Amino acid sequence: MIDEPGREPFAYPSLCDPERLRALARTGLTADPDPEMDDIAERVRRWLHVPVGLVSLVQAEQQILPGMSGLPEPWATKRATPLSHSFCREVVAAAAPLAVTDARADPVLRANPAVPELGIVAYLGVPLTDEDGGVLGALCAIDTAPRRWTPTHLDVLRDLARACSTELRLRLSRYDADRERTRRDELEHTLRRSLERSRTLLTASQRFTDTSTVADVRDRVGELVSTELAPSYVGISLLGPNRRMQRVDDPAFPLGAEGLRRWANYDLSAVLPTATATREQRLVHYPDLRSFDADHPPGARRLVRDLGLQAVVAAPLPGDTHAVGAVVLGWAEPRTFAPSDLLMITTIAGYAAQALGRAELLQHRTTVAEQLQQAMLTNLPEVPGLRMAARYQPADSREHVGGDWYDAAALPSRDGRGTPVLAVSVGDIIGHTLQAATIMGQVRAMVRQAAWDLPDAPPSRTLTAFETANAGLHLDAAGTAVLAHLHRTAGQGWTMTWSNAGHPPPIVIAPDGRARLLAEHDFLFGFPSVSSLPRRDHRTEIEPGSLLFLYSDGLVEHRDRDLDVGTDRLLALLGRMHEREPAEIVDLAVDGLAPDSPDDVVAFAVRFLPDRGAGAVPRR
Repeated sequence: MIDEPGREPFAYPSLCDPERLRALARTGLTADPDPEMDDIAERVRRWLHVPVGLVSLVQAEQQILPGMSGLPEPWATKRATPLSHSFCREVVAAAAPLAVTDARADPVLRANPAVPELGIVAYLGVPLTDEDGGVLGALCAIDTAPRRWTPTHLDVLRDLARACSTELRLRLSRYDADRERTRRDELEHTLRRSLERSRTLLTASQRFTDTSTVADVRDRVGELVSTELAPSYVGISLLGPNRRMQRVDDPAFPLGAEGLRRWANYDLSAVLPTATATREQRLVHYPDLRSFDADHPPGARRLVRDLGLQAVVAAPLPGDTHAVGAVVLGWAEPRTFAPSDLLMITTIAGYAAQALGRAELLQHRTTVAEQLQQAMLTNLPEVPGLRMAARYQPADSREHVGGDWYDAAALPSRDGRGTPVLAVSVGDIIGHTLQAATIMGQVRAMVRQAAWDLPDAPPSRTLTAFETANAGLHLDAAGTAVLAHLHRTAGQGWTMTWSNAGHPPPIVIAPDGRARLLAEHDFLFGFPSVSSLPRRDHRTEIEPGSLLFLYSDGLVEHRDRDLDVGTDRLLALLGRMHEREPAEIVDLAVDGLAPDSPDDVVAFAVRFLPDRGAGAVPRR
């Protein structure tokens, strides 16, 4: 509309249209100077020969001037005016050009404060639009004196307005593109995190299957959460007897460390995240120290600070009827937990609880097996003139049991007046499992019983008596064994009589280090095809100061080397170490020759003391 002095004022509901205001915001333009908008305002001023050119965007409560040329102070610095000072709102409301020759005579605009304060007299404004035709503001030419605007003036301003609207639309497009790119990136990030979580949980379901101890479970939790959640602390506390929580020892934070000692064992009623999670069977989380401090007493606050934590999550470890404990994760910085983070922690805690249940069963089984093994292995007796030591190492490290044995027992003299005999044996049941250990225990006891019942009989007869019982009772035990009788002679020397049922040969090391392999042997026991063949006894004198060494094949026989090579290595070691104590010798032999043998290992050393050492010796 051009020069309509009798027109009525417009209502302005369109100024608050949400879509229009959102489009204004998306342009990114504010009251700050914008080079492109300033350039367009300057062209308005020059091309139309006016003192002021403006790019005005009309917001709900003010108009901003990102493009400006020629406007006096203080408006040139503020680059914004209240709507009460705006002529451009008339353009937005009408969605059409506005031409005013003299605002002082205009019935609508003459009361506008911009007339006296900004010196606006003549005004020509053209709408600035977005792609949908929504009017965002106006491109305007202002004169401080009355002026009649011609169609040419309007065409020039329209051309500049089209260029300005194009720039606005480009900015809106860039905004939309950036927003879409941001949404795409966020979606990709969400999908990537979802994939990572899925992989983590899949890994968890696999990794927890090979755990056998509580420490294994704690380590697996730390490994699984370190890739994405990356906590600086992982701990596990388990519910024990009398409603007490026991924190699992952690090398990074030992139970005895200063500040942590009092929390190694604490009551379930304690106000701690792990106790709360266990007691109430729910996940608890604190994103920062402020939220943590609000729920916890001073002692718990000190604990978190001693651990160097600011954010904490504790998840219960579910059991059949109640939580069996809790896993706690901590971070050295404040952290916001997304629901997906908490869900993943809860799921991992569930896997950990299942693994802990298996670990408890395995620990119970291992403890029982160890006790069974110890019950089946003998405590070496105290014998005047002898010092003995033995070591047993099972092939199955999970069960801590196997089928090898060692034994020593003093046999009674039949008439009570003869010299006592010490029966020593080493044997190897075929196999190295819990079943082999069970059979071994019976075989060792049966051999000892046969030796006790036949104290004056030679070792060969004892082995034959055992074999008869083995076949008659259908024990079906098979393997190798050496049974030897040690006699003290009148001259304080010793005589050894032995029978070898297919076992590695005993070794005697003289006081000067010379080694003898007692290689004489017969067939294995437990094989019916050879059970009718006679067994033989062998006899040798043993000088005081000598060492008798009995062992099983796991000490010398390995897949990657010949049996003779292993035996030579053992002879060389005994030759170098023969003067050491028996306990040290057996340890050196096992650790040096068979630290990770795939077979059970027994090492049994007997020192024949010189005369000055005769007498009772303390139990090893």
